[in-house]
Amino acid sequence: MSATITVDVPRELWLSSNRPVRIHAHKARIVRALHVLGHAAAVRAHLTPQQGPLVACWTVQYPRGVRWDKGDAANSAPTTKALLDALVPTWLADDGPRDIAEERFRRGPNLTVPGIHRVTLELREEEA
Repeated sequence: MSATITVDVPRELWLSSNRPVRIHAHKARIVRALHVLGHAAAVRAHLTPQQGPLVACWTVQYPRGVRWDKGDAANSAPTTKALLDALVPTWLADDGPRDIAEERFRRGPNLTVPGIHRVTLELREEEA
């Protein structure tokens, strides 16, 4: 069993481990907007409730023009965390270690448009 959602994240909502947002209120607004995007993507994908433990496999595609050696998918963790939070409690009971046993990050090919990141989440059953 697996389930997949894809979210296009505009530049102004992109959170990166390399450039943390220092103003709490500004970050909170971005996180709320990411929750809306994640929720909408789950609805569009007809996501069904998932039972853990699961592996969250993230594929991050960077905008046109980002050098291949500069986009580290794991640095997208602040964005992916907000997107995962959007699935709780409707599609995931929780996002803690009992439900999400592992997260994996990989980089996909660059997009052909500037200013947009595409994040794909595949939720897979944990392998025994």
